Amino acid sequence: MNPPSELPEPPVATVTARIQAEPLFAGLSGRALARLLGAVELRHVAAGQRVVQAGAPAAELLLVLQGELVVQAPSGAMGSSATLVGEEVLAGAPTYVRDASVAADTVLIVLSKRALLDVLAEMPALAPAAQRALLSGLSGTSVPEPTTVVAGQPARTSRREVWGWGCALFLPLLLLALGIHQGWALPNMLFLAILSATVAMWMFSLVDEFVPPLFAMAAMLLVDLAPAHVVLSGFASSGLILFVAVYVLGGVLVASGLSYRLILWMRVLLPDTPFWHGFALVASGYALSPIMPSSNSRMALVLPLYRDFCSAGGVQPGSQAHTRLAAATYAGAMNMSPMFLTSKSSNLIVFAMLPTQLQDEFQGLFWFVAALVCAMVVTGGHFVLDRLFFGPGQALPASKDQVRQQLALLGPLGAEERFTLMALALLVLGAAGVSWHHIPLPWVGGFILVALLLYGLVSKKNFQNYVDWPMVFFLLSLQGLTGVMEHLHLVDQIKPWIDGMADLLQHDIIRLVLLELGVVLVVRLALPITAGMVVSAILLMPLAAATGINPWLIGFLAAMFSDLWFFPYQSSTYTQLRVVDGKGRMFNEPLFLRFNLASCALRVLAVGLSIPYWDALDLV
Repeated sequence: MNPPSELPEPPVATVTARIQAEPLFAGLSGRALARLLGAVELRHVAAGQRVVQAGAPAAELLLVLQGELVVQAPSGAMGSSATLVGEEVLAGAPTYVRDASVAADTVLIVLSKRALLDVLAEMPALAPAAQRALLSGLSGTSVPEPTTVVAGQPARTSRREVWGWGCALFLPLLLLALGIHQGWALPNMLFLAILSATVAMWMFSLVDEFVPPLFAMAAMLLVDLAPAHVVLSGFASSGLILFVAVYVLGGVLVASGLSYRLILWMRVLLPDTPFWHGFALVASGYALSPIMPSSNSRMALVLPLYRDFCSAGGVQPGSQAHTRLAAATYAGAMNMSPMFLTSKSSNLIVFAMLPTQLQDEFQGLFWFVAALVCAMVVTGGHFVLDRLFFGPGQALPASKDQVRQQLALLGPLGAEERFTLMALALLVLGAAGVSWHHIPLPWVGGFILVALLLYGLVSKKNFQNYVDWPMVFFLLSLQGLTGVMEHLHLVDQIKPWIDGMADLLQHDIIRLVLLELGVVLVVRLALPITAGMVVSAILLMPLAAATGINPWLIGFLAAMFSDLWFFPYQSSTYTQLRVVDGKGRMFNEPLFLRFNLASCALRVLAVGLSIPYWDALDLV
């Protein structure tokens, strides 16, 4: 082997220009190029020397700076000239697939695998680009680039965004000016100003859903509106561990294959159409409703079934069948929220506001008995609307025999599936038996979370992926808004406005229903479901004694109407479904929103049809 002749050391500018000129690195950021330049090693190679051997571990990428490089294809065809070799490193191949040698004294730029992997983490598109370059070198023909949409002019700011940011900036100023003119207390003015900016960002979808409540928390802490333990009360609550545990359990359901097995069992038992798949999703959510006091937790557990139904059934994205499954998933998580005392945390708050004798009456099954007509109308109406909006379900391509064969291929339950099934059963039984064992549900969830971690079903990477952390922050930060309202006693200051309406009701249940509907809809424009329901119930509960209406009915109507929503930001449960489903890109979101409007009207109709039933129960 001849030693290389003395070649002059190239200047750094030449090395930089060579890296920038390489097509494989086109589009790299300045930071990525700087990292590559910092990892460069220059290697002088004598003519005829082999630099890469097929079958050797792929450890370096070589670029020709001066000289000539010849690569030999695995087929043994005549070698061809190249300016780069070692694409296998970026393509993910463990070994080189070609030999390469230099035809003359050559200077090579050598980039180590470690440096390339750091850049690859920043720009994953390098991997497919390297694969195309490698395939092109092996075949001797160019591999076509994937079709991409040509970038045009930068998107102009939409009118909606202009109005949205205008409201977010100027509404707080207007409220502050109005408050100073009217002599409002400074804390109240500041809270309303912060709340108006938060609602504006939500209503106009200016940022991701979890950002406005975090902005509100930061602003309230900045102006010292309430103590930190009040503003951050959501993150100090037991709800954090429960949400994390449910999300992790949902992720393990999918990863272990148990959710897919459950879907196949359902497809064997039920007619194989999207309608019956939707029925299974609704039934799953209903079964969780009496035992899990959070629609977000129920949604997190039903979502794996929804995703597997969409994939296992070959449902096309954006189709009516896909939208039907999304609507069924949402209905299963939400429809029974007002119907059971334990299906909604705010139901328990309203229950605590009832007189002692009414608590004794409604703490058992009587809550559901009193809500029975509403539950029947909402459930039956859902399937009527399902047929009207989505049509009859068409039989899916897979036959029952094929589904049974899929189950046979899965084999018996594996160890991970059995452990996951035990964890799911423990969560369900723990939630169902709270009144017996008196162990709070978050404690049960925390125990399950620790068990899954210790068993090894959740790695560090999976823990990051399974939990929808932006959604968890969204849900917990909402509690801070409610806590600050209670700290400032804002509800007590609004109550005198409501008390003056008692004379207008004249013991008329219809007027009471319409009044409560209007109040809840207005309150819900600014507050999330739980806070909106509680605030509405507090405001309207005094009307029960003035009109001779059972106070439970005030709380139940607040529960029914607080679930109504017209803008996505008003429903954290829908936001949860939408985010998991690609922000509504997988299902037909306009069709889903029209279905939701009809469902809202159905809830109001259910209340109207229940009035004679409530009269028979002596509640009105």
